Amino acid sequence: MTDKPNLVLLTIDSLRADHCGFMGDDRGLTPNMDRLAEDGLVFERAISPGPSTLDALPGTFTGVDLAASEADTRDLCRHHLRATDPIPERLSRLGYETGGFTANPWTSRYFGFDRGFDHFEDFMAEADGEGDTGDGSRLAYGLRLLKNWSREAGMVASWDSFYDEVVEWTESAGEPYFCWVFLVDVHMPYLPVPEFRSQSRLGTYASNLWLYLTGHDPDVFEGVASDRLRSAYEDTIRYTDDRLGQFVEDVGEETTVVVHADHGEAFGERGVYGHGPTLSTEQIHVPLFVANGPSGRVSEPLSLRRLPDLLTTLADDGDPSSLTGPVATARNRNPRYTVRGCEWKYVETPDGDRLTVVDDDGTRPLSNPALESLASSVVDTWCRGEQDRETIRAASRTLAAEHML
Repeated sequence: MTDKPNLVLLTIDSLRADHCGFMGDDRGLTPNMDRLAEDGLVFERAISPGPSTLDALPGTFTGVDLAASEADTRDLCRHHLRATDPIPERLSRLGYETGGFTANPWTSRYFGFDRGFDHFEDFMAEADGEGDTGDGSRLAYGLRLLKNWSREAGMVASWDSFYDEVVEWTESAGEPYFCWVFLVDVHMPYLPVPEFRSQSRLGTYASNLWLYLTGHDPDVFEGVASDRLRSAYEDTIRYTDDRLGQFVEDVGEETTVVVHADHGEAFGERGVYGHGPTLSTEQIHVPLFVANGPSGRVSEPLSLRRLPDLLTTLADDGDPSSLTGPVATARNRNPRYTVRGCEWKYVETPDGDRLTVVDDDGTRPLSNPALESLASSVVDTWCRGEQDRETIRAASRTLAAEHML
């Protein structure tokens, strides 16, 4: 018998924080998450390390960002997972049996995410057509997508297709166990199962295909197709929430469950559909809560880079709120950098333009040279590694004490 809890980490691809009821949404899309979060621990300002899976997951899984490099992405990611200390290895040292289940190609064994797991499934053997071949034919690409969608290959494998495998593993694993499940149902293409589809199948498929064929251009992609796409996205959230409620019941109340998104999703805000190109709130503010464990709400920022520490803290019955701080950072491969406090953000773009704002939509500029200097220093320190971290920590504490953060 062990005094450590079983741990489950549920990663939901592309789920926006502002589409969750426990984060203030009133559409009723996430009743099970809301119920679990009400009795659990909610991090109100969880920030993804980046606005896409490849930007976010290497840092989320290891606590260290993927290095900026011109090297092949596949080799870079494999090296990163070998050279750092990923979640399953940390928990293995604490006596956990570890199992991983992912339907996202970017987190498959091909990229090294199987490292440290006793059991790992990535369901990638039959997937094809994940990207454009470079032949310049969007129509040909669209036809390949339709083929994959029809047989649930690659990025459209629903949770139902491997749900039983996950539950069976948790029932057979030695205790304590750690189980990671990466879900792609909320990721584009948004193809909800018939039970949760609120519109015709033709309308759902057509809006998704139109998004691909127009190159995610909001000037082209608008009107009815956009509304149908949003509806399809919401349907996938309702489906995922429904299955999540059943899953938490199946693993039992003695299992601590951590639920989060790897990044968010844009629907025309700031000229973007999808995710990756910008560091907007829609893309990097993510839901994060702990069920069947500690309770409360934490308002200070928390980077998903602290997720490995959060899990080991839960394993050791520590205080998760100690992992937050006055700021959290994010970046993408452009590169752009952002620093987030409780009520402000600072963005630095590749051409050196800088913007400090109070609110997330950027409508209220904050004239505060000390804060702007601190934010710029944080970028140099945590994103580029060019300055002393202790100096920046001290400056952050000083500004926090003065209620600037």
